[in-house]
Amino acid sequence: MKYIASFDIGTTSAKGILVSEHATIHEETTISLRTEYGQEGEVQTIEQDPDQWYEAVVAIAQSWWASGINPADVQLIAMSGQMQDCIPIDGMGNPVRPAILYTDVRAGQQAGRIAAELGEDKIRQVTGNHMDGSLTFPKILWLMEQERAGYEKTASFLISSKDYVIRKLTGRNVADPTTGATSGAMDLSTRQWSEVWFHQFGLDSGKMPELLSTDSIAGHVLPEAAAATGFAVHTPVLCGIGDAGATTIGAGVTEPGDVYAYLGTSGWVAATTDQVGFIGGGGFHLAHVASGLLIAITPLSNAGSAHKWALSVFGGRGAEGEADEAAAFTELEQEMAACDRSHSSAVFLPYLNGERCPVNDPLANGCFIGLTSRTTRAEMSCAVLEGVAMAMRQVMELLSVSNRSNRLVLIGGGTKSRVWNQIFADITGMEVIVPQEAQFLPALGCAAAGFIRLGWSESYEQFARTRLASQPFDRYVPDKGLSQMYQKKYERYLMLYPALQDVFHR
Repeated sequence: MKYIASFDIGTTSAKGILVSEHATIHEETTISLRTEYGQEGEVQTIEQDPDQWYEAVVAIAQSWWASGINPADVQLIAMSGQMQDCIPIDGMGNPVRPAILYTDVRAGQQAGRIAAELGEDKIRQVTGNHMDGSLTFPKILWLMEQERAGYEKTASFLISSKDYVIRKLTGRNVADPTTGATSGAMDLSTRQWSEVWFHQFGLDSGKMPELLSTDSIAGHVLPEAAAATGFAVHTPVLCGIGDAGATTIGAGVTEPGDVYAYLGTSGWVAATTDQVGFIGGGGFHLAHVASGLLIAITPLSNAGSAHKWALSVFGGRGAEGEADEAAAFTELEQEMAACDRSHSSAVFLPYLNGERCPVNDPLANGCFIGLTSRTTRAEMSCAVLEGVAMAMRQVMELLSVSNRSNRLVLIGGGTKSRVWNQIFADITGMEVIVPQEAQFLPALGCAAAGFIRLGWSESYEQFARTRLASQPFDRYVPDKGLSQMYQKKYERYLMLYPALQDVFHR
């Protein structure tokens, strides 16, 4: 059997799968990753050692050969990975310092200066996004100003974890346009670096990686990389795609109007669009793999974390350990499934960790209203999940997407709750589709580029219609009566933050 080797290198783990021509997943393997936290003045720093990304890929590949897979059957290698990083490497491809991750905002001062000099309107016109300290461009400026020796030693700045592994495998420094869009320095229309901006701030644009399309061959496995990984020498390696782009493809969101929501610890709602629109509250745009299309994304700080909080407070067991947590989850799920949601007046604002979108307010809090002496634990638990679903409905309405589909693909660890999946259907009024292999969707999505390169699919749209359509999924249909009730509750929900904003800030 012939395979595409596909890797997804996230923040907490690296996943690897082998994908057959029929889009069947084989040899799923996951390796945990380490993150280092520190302080840079008053700001928390968040870094990772890039070599662990490559070591994880080596370990996954070696596990495949140990299970009997023949390296000669791997037709090519495709990758996705965390984006928006600052990964300085020297001329030999070695890290100059630990990678500064996307959640690290130490470059806030530099971002403010860039925004002041270039102007927010100009930045949005060129990049499709706003400027803040999480982007790669201000991080590079921070490195030049705060660690000048490291900046001078840097031959190239990579932006994604998968780009570092590609460098180790092929010797080439590359980036895809989806990842490039998270740098804060790529022209979204031309999909090229805005070189004049680098020069304006005294930076060398020659240190940026070459931008290639997702299905372009970045290079071939070098002999030394083959010796370490076990892949055959000269195996083609694609440029790949950033994780949000890979997830978008894996969710089958390939045509204008398609939309999906991600329920991880945090979350996001994303849709395919053909134009840049203003997204309030911290939303942004990425380049889609399809020419001329974009991914509009609205990120939320509170998603699965809110469910975890509800489980800790209302789970009823309070025990520690995986087995006890699983039992508490099952118990709470059963209680919520038996709850008559149509008679609950409880409404929950889910801003337990502040929020990024639809309001960008780190001081916002979570809160309940509508509690009475008859309110039950199950009703409060349902209200927490309803609050997240309402937040996602609200950001979905912020997306500048015409002809939006009435079908919502829902992915991420939060989809383990069947009650929550049904709540999403009832609150949005949309048919909700939950793929059963959701944790491997980014790896399956980036494998789509390999299908096109090998001629196994004609386009990403065809891949979604044929290969992804054959993947097992669960379907949830809105209850019309509950949807009407939730419309009234949603109107109350929208009033909460404006009414409480002053309270939060006092």
